[in-house]
Amino acid sequence: MNTKTFLDNIHEPVCCPVCNTRFANPKQLPCLHSFCLHCLQRIQQTSGIRDTTSCPECRRNFTIPGNGDLNAFPTNFRVNSLLDALPVTECNTSGIKCGNCEKTSGESAYCFTCCSFWCGDCLPLHNGLRSNKEHHVLALKDFRDEDFENILKQPTLCGKHEKKKLKFFCQECKIAICNACALTDHEGHAKIVLEDAAKERKSRVEAAIESKKRRALEKMTWIAKIGDNCVLIKERAARVESDVQHFAHSFIAAIEAEKNHIFDEVENTVRTVLHLFGEKRKEIEEYVKMQEAEIEKTELILKRTTNVQLMQPHEFLDQIVQEKAEEEDSGNFDMEHVVAFVFKGNEKLFDDLKFQHIGCFESFITKTIPKYSSAEGKGIRKGTVGLKAEIIVTTRNTQREQCHQERDCVALEIETRKGRDSAIKPQIKDNKDGTYKINYFAKEIGTCQASVKVNGEHVRGSPFKVQVKRRQFRPVLSFGKQGSDAGMLSKPCGVAVNDKDEIAVSECGNHRVQIFSSNGTHLRSFGKKGNRQVEFDWPAGIAFYNDKIIVADANNHRVQLFSDEGHYLNQFGGKGSRDHQLRNPHGLSIDSDGSIIVADTGNELIKIFSLDGRFLRSIGTEGSLIYPFHCIQHDNYLFVSDRGDHCIKVFNRDGEFLYIFGQQGKGDGQFDLPGFLSVDREGHLLVCDTLNDRVQMFKLSGEFITKFRVSGTRAGKIIRPVSTAVLSDGKIIVTDLGSHRVQIFE
Repeated sequence: MNTKTFLDNIHEPVCCPVCNTRFANPKQLPCLHSFCLHCLQRIQQTSGIRDTTSCPECRRNFTIPGNGDLNAFPTNFRVNSLLDALPVTECNTSGIKCGNCEKTSGESAYCFTCCSFWCGDCLPLHNGLRSNKEHHVLALKDFRDEDFENILKQPTLCGKHEKKKLKFFCQECKIAICNACALTDHEGHAKIVLEDAAKERKSRVEAAIESKKRRALEKMTWIAKIGDNCVLIKERAARVESDVQHFAHSFIAAIEAEKNHIFDEVENTVRTVLHLFGEKRKEIEEYVKMQEAEIEKTELILKRTTNVQLMQPHEFLDQIVQEKAEEEDSGNFDMEHVVAFVFKGNEKLFDDLKFQHIGCFESFITKTIPKYSSAEGKGIRKGTVGLKAEIIVTTRNTQREQCHQERDCVALEIETRKGRDSAIKPQIKDNKDGTYKINYFAKEIGTCQASVKVNGEHVRGSPFKVQVKRRQFRPVLSFGKQGSDAGMLSKPCGVAVNDKDEIAVSECGNHRVQIFSSNGTHLRSFGKKGNRQVEFDWPAGIAFYNDKIIVADANNHRVQLFSDEGHYLNQFGGKGSRDHQLRNPHGLSIDSDGSIIVADTGNELIKIFSLDGRFLRSIGTEGSLIYPFHCIQHDNYLFVSDRGDHCIKVFNRDGEFLYIFGQQGKGDGQFDLPGFLSVDREGHLLVCDTLNDRVQMFKLSGEFITKFRVSGTRAGKIIRPVSTAVLSDGKIIVTDLGSHRVQIFE
């Protein structure tokens, strides 16, 4: 890239990260980050600390040299050189201010000796002075690449003695000085030529770089070893899982064999009993047939015999009467009692399986992976959970039936260090497999005593202790690093997730939108800097809705709508204060009606538009908002992060103010420039506490629940978080603006 192309793209490097405008008297902190002097002074006034200041980028604290005057920090001469060269790139559009009469003109010249611009009217005056005859003056229209380079390479002038070049380095005061400074303020001090001092320091820095490269190479070797150990760990884990699977299958096979043996016994017994019943049935059927024949014969005799004949001796009739008497004496067949089948389960074996388990898992540190392997198990009696504790309770069959039929008889009692909390009502879920999941919320952090009762009787293994801790969040993925290539990030701001768990990120630094998969793989991107369609100037808030991507284009004072592939669909807004206009919109979200909620930051309002850009209504017209940054709707509430008041303001759906929580500070529930908002799957409000480098979690009432991570650059550390979103599995995505990356926590 030639020098002119470079100069055409230097607008961003000469903008202060705090005020987002061109540097005014740029001061460089020891961390090498530069800011306007007045921005540093405002930050110092806000902190109330005189002798130290904090870097807005990396959050490191530094002692102010001298008597606490921020002007004592060194000036960033590189930025000043860029600022000197910047007017040359803008002369065709806005003209250049003359260094003499301060009039703006497109036809100007630059004096490389005076280091200033001269308009056509003043240039003859400059050239007419005898002392300026040797000056090198060139019209801007005649500039070539080497002339741009000469502007950037001009010697730095002394800030105390005008027009004096810095030639020496004072070894006592550790600053660059000119000839006049050497003879006055630094007389008697040890001094060397500035070039020699720079050469010596460059040599030390290069040696330090080489040392760092060696250490980095050593660490890369360790990374390779860790990778090998990770593979080894996975192989060992696979072997353990295989052993457990084999043992469990053997255990199940033994139980299946025992079950089949009992089934065979039942089948044989049933077969024998049914055979006996069959024989008995045949015997009874033969008896019934014989009796029916005798009945028929007897009835026929009675019908055809006269009374005289009936009273004469008759062998057959006498036999019938005799058999009746014998049947009455012998009784009937006993059919009231049959064979009973029952199964008596081995309750001891069942209890042993429940409470002794089929085995245990152990892990221990070996010499192969020092300090990288550790595990701790607490069993079913102790749970390490957040404020929400889940207890799985296994009961006997009779108790299970009672629990299922008489749900109200199950009571969960919690005893904390301050005594029993009887107000907690557990939630009970029948897993349909002999277990119940009991959920309760502990009101304190610490050890709770929990007991489960069925009809007034303790369930086996109850009461037991549960260790209740605050919810902890750990990083599971980080992707992106500073740059402009695909997959790299520069000042990631807004983040949104669609139903396919694709992650959309708006970049304020690269003025574009990138789409990633949930594992951080770059999928596609669109946009560049500008004010046309599919161009952005500081894209901030972003949201998915159906197959659309909606972006707040802050410095273009508009909202643009795209397909999920990045094709332009529509836009609305435009700079102004009328209902349909916007001024520097930042946050953006979609409400339950499919309308677009826009934080119209410059107009100090929340505005709601239809998807086609039609203005619907606004919130905050009574002046209740100072610097609204983001607004989301959840249930019947609208939550607004107001950076001007460092708090969260809550309204109902009609725009009526309800309550407020938070104030400026660093404590729990306090904020320093609260950013974007989101609600997790459990209905908790997530707030990016930007300058406190953390994300805080609240109940919707404003009650503080927890927070996660502090500032830093390692995995899990956050520098200036701006926005959050929630994946379908509950993991939380955070845009880490200060580290130019996106992090995912669970």
